[in-house]
Amino acid sequence: MRPRGLVKLKVFVFLVIFIFTFSILPSNLSAEIQKFWVDTSHWETSPTEYIEQGYWQVTPRKDWVDTSYTVEQGYWEEVEKRRWVDTSYTVSQGYWEDYTYSEWVTSGYYQYYTAQRWVDTSHWETRYRYVDRWVTTNKIFLYGTDSYGWSVYSSYAKYAGYFEGTINGNRYRYHKYVIDYKPSYGGRIYAIRYVCSYVLKSVKESYQVWIDSGYWQSYTDSYYVDTSHWETRTAKRWIDTSYTVEQGYWDYYTTKVWVDTSYEVSQGYWHYYETTDWIDTSYWEYEDIWVEEGYWVEADINLEGRVLHTLQWDRNRINYNLSKTGTEDNPRAYEVFFNGEKFILNAYATGDFEPDSVDVELLGTEFETDLSKSAGSKWEGYIWDDSFINFHDIECTFKFIAYYENGVEIEEEVTVYIVRDFYWLLHRGY
Repeated sequence: MRPRGLVKLKVFVFLVIFIFTFSILPSNLSAEIQKFWVDTSHWETSPTEYIEQGYWQVTPRKDWVDTSYTVEQGYWEEVEKRRWVDTSYTVSQGYWEDYTYSEWVTSGYYQYYTAQRWVDTSHWETRYRYVDRWVTTNKIFLYGTDSYGWSVYSSYAKYAGYFEGTINGNRYRYHKYVIDYKPSYGGRIYAIRYVCSYVLKSVKESYQVWIDSGYWQSYTDSYYVDTSHWETRTAKRWIDTSYTVEQGYWDYYTTKVWVDTSYEVSQGYWHYYETTDWIDTSYWEYEDIWVEEGYWVEADINLEGRVLHTLQWDRNRINYNLSKTGTEDNPRAYEVFFNGEKFILNAYATGDFEPDSVDVELLGTEFETDLSKSAGSKWEGYIWDDSFINFHDIECTFKFIAYYENGVEIEEEVTVYIVRDFYWLLHRGY
């Protein structure tokens, strides 16, 4: 048989864990706006000194001296040419001819007449009427006793139901309570209590009625009578019968033209000479210079810390819960740890800048660790020691600290709960 004290201890621990499961809150994402120095310092190759140097050099050269010239000559030569002499002329003649044509004449007038139209004066009218409505009330009627007597024997009252009826000439909806009691000393006490919740009252209300009305009205209107038409007209036009007589002749004549027999004589010679030229071999000397510069920016940085079980210890937690309640997260939620567990630490540092490092401290102890960068924004690590077997029935707070350039730090705390249980003895290899 199990000791009674051990059974009581397990019941107490179970109640503590159950209450804590519903009171612990998941950690919130720690987000801040910080100023960061964006360092754009760099090496530049810059000229430092100009070295002037060079030498004189004698250079042989030659130029072509052109002595070409043109011999201008020619002679006049008589040639025979012809040109056309135009003797054409025009004979102007014609006659006048009478003709008729049609022209469209636009015309018309407005015809006025008397007509009737309906003037609609229909409208809505507000009218009133009285209707019966149930109105809330809190009246109480007593029969067979007064309020004092009812309070004396109220313990013997029985609820009879909810009814609708007439009391003192008014219509009510009420709860009915009845005392029908026979005291030991004799006699009978019979009383009724009506607790009214609604009373039927005549209420005045308004409503809208559509009134159809109107009258016929005489008015003057008009329409356009179009009398436009085609008209035939007579006129005269000139018929031109003029014509041109084309004629002429070739006129032959003699003229002189210049026949150019000029030609060019190409000749020349090479002129040899020397020049003394300065050959410039000056140059700049360069050196690499470190240029310190940058600018401040406001950046959004976020840190989310997580304290996790190992895969095997999470299976142990789920198996434990299934053995107790048949559910995976009761009585021990994910934030509840067995004494002796290894704490798996994950941090997600997101935002515009990445931290240089992420540390985790187990507050109130000497235990701390540096997380290692893994994929993306995730940092990983763990904290474990043999002494964790002695941790039980306490809250453990892990402080995650992300360190950025320029001394910027951002923190987040995650709290878990360690219970005391002999279950770890079966699984202390995890």
